[in-house]
Amino acid sequence: MALKHLNILKKDFNKLLENIKDRRDKLNAKLSQGESISSSGKEWLDHEGNTIDEQCILDALESASDYERGWERLDEAGKGIVKRLREWAGDLVKETGNRQKHKILYI
Repeated sequence: MALKHLNILKKDFNKLLENIKDRRDKLNAKLSQGESISSSGKEWLDHEGNTIDEQCILDALESASDYERGWERLDEAGKGIVKRLREWAGDLVKETGNRQKHKILYI
């Protein structure tokens, strides 16, 4: 079951990468040619277009002995990244309340 969770997260991450690829490639091409980009473009590359944190979280979950242990070792920021990946991919509806928050742990 835990492998299923990790595979779903990887698919969600790949969906994210596909979604941002064109914009990131265009901005990086401009930068590599020495052209300037807008401040909003720079801001986007630094935040939404930067997937390093997501990749590190996936690596941490993958290297853990099992998904649940990996999840337990994540700090709040890491758990937030997992939740955002799931919400972004449409696999998890934004929910509130203790009951729904507990569901996020094992989704």
